[in-house]
Amino acid sequence: MCAEELVDIDYFKKLDIRTALVKHCEKVEKSKRLLRLVVSLGSEERQIISSIADYYRPEELVGKTIIILANLKPAKFMGLESQGMLLAVETEDRLALLTVDREIGEGLRVS
Repeated sequence: MCAEELVDIDYFKKLDIRTALVKHCEKVEKSKRLLRLVVSLGSEERQIISSIADYYRPEELVGKTIIILANLKPAKFMGLESQGMLLAVETEDRLALLTVDREIGEGLRVS
């Protein structure tokens, strides 16, 4: 990794990475790849649109605590506003969402 790619701790602290409980999930109409997730951050709920339908069925995600980037600028996908980004690891043929390994609260900051 070259020095230009390294970030300092102050830059990292600007990222608001949080735990989020998936309350609802459904396929986006007229889309093959998009899912609409409603997640709880404890004090608020947000909608996240993500192109993970090739890897997950909506019912698999409800009840999972996932990790999201909460302070990403909103973006629109097929007319729906996405208010964050879920974090995942992807290979050529697989995708895995970042989750927690035990029960923990919603909206907790990842550090």
